[in-house]
Amino acid sequence: MILVKKGENLNESQKKAAEAGQGPVLVIAGAGTGKTNTLVHRMFHLVQSGVSPEAILLLSFSKRAAAEMLARASFLLDRRMEKVSGGTFHSFGNQFLRKHAMKLGFSSNFSILDTEDATTLIGICREDFLREKQVKRFPKKETLLDIISSSFNTNQSLEKAITREYPQFIRETKEIQAIKEMYELQKFKSNCLDFDDLLHFTRKLLMEDRNVRIQTAEIYKCILVDEYQDTNKIQAHIACLIASEHSNIMVVGDDAQSIYGFRGSDVRNILDFPKIFPETNTITLEENFRSEPEILDLANSILSKFSETYKKQLYSKKEKKGLKPSLYKASSEETEADFIANKIIEENENGSKFKDISVLARSGWHTNLLELELNAKNIPYKKFGGRKFLEQSHVKDIISYLKICVNPVDWLSLTRIALLEEGVGPKQASLLIHNLQRTISLEDFSGDLILHDSFWLGFSKEAKRSLIQLLEYISSLRAKHTNASLQLYESTLSYYTPILKNKYDDHEKRKQDLDTIGILAKDRTSIQDFISYLSLEATESYQIYPDKEKEEEGYVTLSTVHSSKGLEWDIVFVLHLLDGQFPSNRIKTKEDLEEERRLFYVAITRAKSKLFLTAPVVDSQKNIQLRSLTRFITELENLDSLLANDKSIDENSEKIDKMDEKSQKTDRFEQIQTYFLN
Repeated sequence: MILVKKGENLNESQKKAAEAGQGPVLVIAGAGTGKTNTLVHRMFHLVQSGVSPEAILLLSFSKRAAAEMLARASFLLDRRMEKVSGGTFHSFGNQFLRKHAMKLGFSSNFSILDTEDATTLIGICREDFLREKQVKRFPKKETLLDIISSSFNTNQSLEKAITREYPQFIRETKEIQAIKEMYELQKFKSNCLDFDDLLHFTRKLLMEDRNVRIQTAEIYKCILVDEYQDTNKIQAHIACLIASEHSNIMVVGDDAQSIYGFRGSDVRNILDFPKIFPETNTITLEENFRSEPEILDLANSILSKFSETYKKQLYSKKEKKGLKPSLYKASSEETEADFIANKIIEENENGSKFKDISVLARSGWHTNLLELELNAKNIPYKKFGGRKFLEQSHVKDIISYLKICVNPVDWLSLTRIALLEEGVGPKQASLLIHNLQRTISLEDFSGDLILHDSFWLGFSKEAKRSLIQLLEYISSLRAKHTNASLQLYESTLSYYTPILKNKYDDHEKRKQDLDTIGILAKDRTSIQDFISYLSLEATESYQIYPDKEKEEEGYVTLSTVHSSKGLEWDIVFVLHLLDGQFPSNRIKTKEDLEEERRLFYVAITRAKSKLFLTAPVVDSQKNIQLRSLTRFITELENLDSLLANDKSIDENSEKIDKMDEKSQKTDRFEQIQTYFLN
């Protein structure tokens, strides 16, 4: 935590915001312009001006952020700042509803359902609803909760939420609505509220009971909202309702960093704030304390392409060093991953620590190949925004099919894929393995023997049918593709795809991970080597650093852009910058495209010193078909003045590889000598 002193390091715009008078204030805080410092000084100024700390309400998106701001404010003044009410919208809703629950028809000792509790309850409702119905394909309990919550937070009908996120279930809209009503009834009977209820009932009471609204406004005479661009309609409405009696509200945010539309955040909240409060005093923070001027030049060019935004021009007082952001067009995904890994090694050898380097991606699966490359080059990394590639269940499923084709007595892999079949549970999977071990192996598979009734004693008809189909498939696969990685993978994927669709409601996203395995299989002719490679990479772990100097190196951060917001690194790579991937090919509206552009802006403004943009312009899955560089780059004017084209990548990679080989040989000799002679 960085503590500040009174008035220290505030520029004119920050000071103007911190010392603004009464009434509505909108602070447009560009990326890296010190909004937290400004908010801290705002609280300090209010208390110094005679406002009671208890009369200040600070709303943030995490308890940690609110606590940090209050701690910094206490350092500026004294422990009086601890009396400021700071927290999330949900924590405010909890306190508010404890006080006014009776007015809404439930008890003040209500229980709060966390995500796991809510999922369990909706699962019970799902089972009760489907008990008498013959339904083969229906959303899982996690999906149902996601649909219901998405409908609430995006202020859309249930049907629209289903159409947008899970169109395969649009025919089940009436059934989902019925389960939602059962879920609401069960919560009421149990005196329970979920997270969305905390917002819903808070807004409801503030809207419908003026006495409560006046009473709340008298308690909280000054409202401060952090990251206002990330609020959804309900949250923004709550803040404005509290302030409706006195208009003393300051909201701080950046419309150019509104990137959570999929979670319900609405950029219109910050764009339309002056329409709600016409007397709004708008203050813009433009001095960037984070990035080099060359990076800001690129950021400003991107800002100029927004169709609707508050005008801002980021600048830095640092002198230009002539180090422009770099653009590298790779010939394939593998080449892109190799370049990034080698560049990380180069930067590390030049003095940068791994912890000061980040690789950002539009989607988590974009870093799949890079993870394997970092493993191969022994570069420590940590992934945020998803599990590691080879640890994901659907990836492990497909690898299990490949393993059993190579090793017919890999009973663990056979158990895993048997459990994927219709009607097969743990007991029947175990019985299958027992019977196979007792009679034959898959290597000596005989259709006549498997079809014999005695083999299938204890199996249900559905399980028997499913498992015969599986065993016949494995046998045919072994006969056709004994040593062809890509063909074996493609055949396996064809068999597994219907299972994937049935097992996972988000199967389209997971299919992208499986495509990565196809890319890897393409370059490996030996199926045995391919399986060994995948297995070894999956279990690869890094040696724990034995001394503090090494520990301080930390690890490279792999993250989705969404998970990186609010963070910064000295060196940032943004990869897979292709049209259809960044921006995503899922965009449907002009508003979606604008949010994707804002996401790109957030990505590049995470970089402090160096920025590398990469794109694999040749599709490895489709051989030589060229792909388009993201429009967010090609639409910019004067590209040559903004970006440096890295044309010496292959030469650098070769040099690094040779240096690594020489270094490894020297290190190996020293290790041998040290071991045997000491």
